[in-house]
Amino acid sequence: MINEIDPLVRADANGIIQQDGSAAWMARLEEWLHTPIGSIYGAPAWGSPLNEFKHEPIGSVDNHVLEVAIESRVAKKLNEDMPGFALQAIRCESLSIDQIKISFVSAGGRYDAQLSLN
Repeated sequence: MINEIDPLVRADANGIIQQDGSAAWMARLEEWLHTPIGSIYGAPAWGSPLNEFKHEPIGSVDNHVLEVAIESRVAKKLNEDMPGFALQAIRCESLSIDQIKISFVSAGGRYDAQLSLN
């Protein structure tokens, strides 16, 4: 079983929040999404590839092409960085000119994230 400290070090009345089992995988996913590739000393390849899409034209006519490209790249990189996550489904949709929503489904549940690409 995996135990994780909350990636944003949130606390409650009992101290720093810790997750175990599927909640721990979702916490790890949240940390991974907010960690760009190249930002961890000693593990420069670990992290989210979303910065690769920073200058892509979200909100254009061909949104679905970019959304599929993001889904494909994120799914591939996530499986490399966290093979135990067991990703079952991923869906990306553009919300505005610089905002996307990515939904992940794994054996541990569903995680939705709204992210800025700027």
